[in-house]
Amino acid sequence: MGNNLFNIDELLQGALKKEALKDIFENKLDELKLTKTSVQEILGIPYRTLKGVLEGTQKVVDVTNLMKLADFLQLPKEEVFRLYTDALQKKNPMSRTSPDSVKFIRENFDPAVLKKAGLIDDVSDYRHIEQRITKRLGFKSIFEYQKPSNDVAFSSGLFKPKNLLTRLFWIRVAVCRLEEMDNPNDYNREVLLKYVPHIRQHTTNVGRGLTEVIRSLYKIGITVIFQPPLQGLQLRGATFNVNDKPCIVLTNYRGFYSTLWFCLMHEIFHIIFDWKDIKENRYHLTDDDVEELTVQEREKEADKFASDYLFSKEKMAAIRSKLNNAAFVKGVAKENDIHESMIYSSFAFETNDRKAWARAKAMSPPVQNAIQALDFSWNDKRPLEEIVADHKRIVNK
Repeated sequence: MGNNLFNIDELLQGALKKEALKDIFENKLDELKLTKTSVQEILGIPYRTLKGVLEGTQKVVDVTNLMKLADFLQLPKEEVFRLYTDALQKKNPMSRTSPDSVKFIRENFDPAVLKKAGLIDDVSDYRHIEQRITKRLGFKSIFEYQKPSNDVAFSSGLFKPKNLLTRLFWIRVAVCRLEEMDNPNDYNREVLLKYVPHIRQHTTNVGRGLTEVIRSLYKIGITVIFQPPLQGLQLRGATFNVNDKPCIVLTNYRGFYSTLWFCLMHEIFHIIFDWKDIKENRYHLTDDDVEELTVQEREKEADKFASDYLFSKEKMAAIRSKLNNAAFVKGVAKENDIHESMIYSSFAFETNDRKAWARAKAMSPPVQNAIQALDFSWNDKRPLEEIVADHKRIVNK
């Protein structure tokens, strides 16, 4: 049979052009009798990334992931690149914002808050708003956004928080980032309990201590991220259940170095003692706006745990008459393996005295020094995938 009648390469190319990358991938799974979960582990590509490549919703892609996919599908790399591009083009966003998009944005977001945070530049440019929100969330369409459930651990569900749209957006951004992180390590409560006594000493290293603790927690299945606050929220931190693994979100609510560590230990308390409730309710927020007594009581227990761990009221009572002696306070801090600013902050929180607050502020290292490797501000223009890739490089060092 002559080549002009039967050219297997041309037939193969013709067949591939008619078939989408997602279809070829699913056919391969059927052929090899593999599940999507198992092949995800084989390829070493996070679920959201793999799904985005196959469906054409992943606008920024690591070329090595396409090469892995080509090897798995036993196709030329160029062909997989073309198929990915075809899928991407089919999912090309609208050239302008539809009335439905405008209505959706107005119902689900507070543009004024987002502009103040730096996420958007113009509250009236809805196309711009749509692009910035979808990029930060890793979505292709604004309509992928769904408000998270307002159920929280220890809550009766009757609590109606202030600034609800902003609160739910803050939660959704955190969850999207944690899902993209996709921590591969299993959570181990016993290992966590053994590690907790070693956390305190890292507070003395302002530049690297928090990052080092976050790396260690990541290895025992706990993902910790920092997410800047948004106007009107009084969230001090949060614990989420993502893929049946605990995740902590720290934020710079009060602007004190000690608050970061207090928040971390507060949320660790909830992971150790309340993980079952959090798994059932999906997340727990440490929120100063909450008025429910059941939540307040549990928060007091978590606060006491964090306070006792860092510098207890009993220790404070023993030295409070000497707090004006900076050298003495520094010596006490060294004996207790903590940064001295924690002693001043602890006294300020306990007394709520104006002069105590001023001294605590003066003695507190800049929060930015502690989170510089972890802070991805609201005005960061990069897509979610790139932000998460940076964080992964940090925790995997």
